[in-house]
Amino acid sequence: MTEAEQNGREDGRGLRFLLPRLALRGAIGPRLGSRAGESLEFQDYRDYAPGDDLRNLDWTVLARTGREVVRVRREEVAPVIEVFRDRSASMDVPRAKSDCADWLFGLFSASADGCRVVYRERPTTPRAVRIFITDTLLPENPDAVLTRLSHGSAALTVVRVLSRDETAPQQGGAYELVDVETGERRETILDAATIAQYRAALDAHTARWIAAAHRLGVTFVDLAADAPRPERIASLAAASLVQPL
Repeated sequence: MTEAEQNGREDGRGLRFLLPRLALRGAIGPRLGSRAGESLEFQDYRDYAPGDDLRNLDWTVLARTGREVVRVRREEVAPVIEVFRDRSASMDVPRAKSDCADWLFGLFSASADGCRVVYRERPTTPRAVRIFITDTLLPENPDAVLTRLSHGSAALTVVRVLSRDETAPQQGGAYELVDVETGERRETILDAATIAQYRAALDAHTARWIAAAHRLGVTFVDLAADAPRPERIASLAAASLVQPL
């Protein structure tokens, strides 16, 4: 466990992860789902069929009406939270982004009481609550990314992590910029015009991701990767992902 993940777990102990307001399906656990199962909560009656557990037979109804019916109880589920981490090289530059991803995983693991929080490389569990941690600096169209991750899920949230230098670069002298994905190098001067052009491009890129999220019913949360931890928690709370205990 990294130091960042450990910090996230410490912060998460004072928070509650907010699950979507819908019935989840999964393995046996402490929350009630929408299917028939073995919990103690009554859901409905149905006619007896050979092989049914006789312990579920309602003898009162049988004595009163002669009809053989069994009590159906609601399924208990342990909601699964699948966390997907953008593994592109840009997530390691600056280091604050990868540290923030570790911190988020630790925070969700500690705050999602009664849930199973797991890292995944690809969607696995039907009806899982899914979280994608990314800087969105991906070559793939956001609609394609979000469609793939949201398919079959109970809900999908994108947590976009960028450093403050990436969202608000400062003017400076001449720099050699290196694309960490391709290795391409380019010399540039960070003057007011260059920064304005960069910000316009970033705003347009962000707008495409937010529009795709809106079309697909995906929650989009912006997080400053190098912001103080209380500030990051406040951003997650404002997005209704967590709340204080």
